[in-house]
Amino acid sequence: MESPISLLKTQIKKAAPIKRLVDQRDGLINERADLLAQIRGLLEETNRLHSEIDAQRVQAEQMQVALDASRAEVAWFGEVPFVPNGHFYSPIPSMAEIHRDQEKLFAAPPSEIPGVDLNVEGQLQLVRDISQYYKDLSFPADKQEGFRYYYNNDAFNYSDGVFLNGILRYARPKRVVEVGSGYSSCMLLDTNERWLENSIDCTFIEPYPALLNRLISDEDRARITVYPTRLQDVDLSIFQKLDKNDVLFIDSTHVSRIGSDVNYLFFEILPALKHGVYIHIHDIFYPFEYPRVWVEERRAWNELYLLRAFLQYNPNFEIVAFSDYLVKMHKEFLAAHLPVCASRPGGNIWLRKQ
Repeated sequence: MESPISLLKTQIKKAAPIKRLVDQRDGLINERADLLAQIRGLLEETNRLHSEIDAQRVQAEQMQVALDASRAEVAWFGEVPFVPNGHFYSPIPSMAEIHRDQEKLFAAPPSEIPGVDLNVEGQLQLVRDISQYYKDLSFPADKQEGFRYYYNNDAFNYSDGVFLNGILRYARPKRVVEVGSGYSSCMLLDTNERWLENSIDCTFIEPYPALLNRLISDEDRARITVYPTRLQDVDLSIFQKLDKNDVLFIDSTHVSRIGSDVNYLFFEILPALKHGVYIHIHDIFYPFEYPRVWVEERRAWNELYLLRAFLQYNPNFEIVAFSDYLVKMHKEFLAAHLPVCASRPGGNIWLRKQ
């Protein structure tokens, strides 16, 4: 049974004015519930949109990283060329053409090069002459206290080092100008110190001297001259000071192009040298072609071809040692006199201005 108060409330609600108020209240309650549901929906949508924005932001950041990497990669390749690599107007060769002509390009080397005097007897005699120094070479295979130079380096190893040591001791230069420094500098300084009483005035031209600075000491730096600049920015007078039996050592960028160090070497420095100066050029292979693996790596160097053209019908520069030629054409002779040069061949050629 309802209480009197409950009965009174029921009767009051049935009264017309009160009923309207109750209905309005119930409607507002329902409307409020709908609004709350809408708010919850909007909040959920807002959270979803925030999550989507966050995901889009992460994606945008990832795309920016990829874009920056792509730009860096494009920048690494330099400016857009006049024509694509491999085009007949491009200095970069077509790998398709190389593969098509590989039997001819990488055929067994000929014994002679038209127009180039290989000075075979002169080369063999120089090998005999420097072989007397071979027996007391005590350089370690790996880095060792007391030596700057060691054979197992990735730039100027075994045969290259032996020929440099032998020719320095044979020619006994007063001056050496080295262009392109590093492990060859170590051999030069060790040879100068151990066998030549530090009598050589050493000049180094190296636009990226970090390796050289890491390999030599402060005491070394006090005794030598270093030009941390490009070869083509060095005045010709530096090279004109070289006299008979002095050495110009070149390990260049290996690329002939407008304004290059290679062009400066062949067109200005070599003609300015005095008679009797020895010239070393690195990464030169017989028969004036780069190793197949380098071609497959698409290095596209061309210094070697310019050197061949320079030597053709040119009696003013004599080949005195061509290590890769000796390995390919006189390996037994080389092995008998400079064994490691036959088993661990290098890529050095030595000229002398007549």
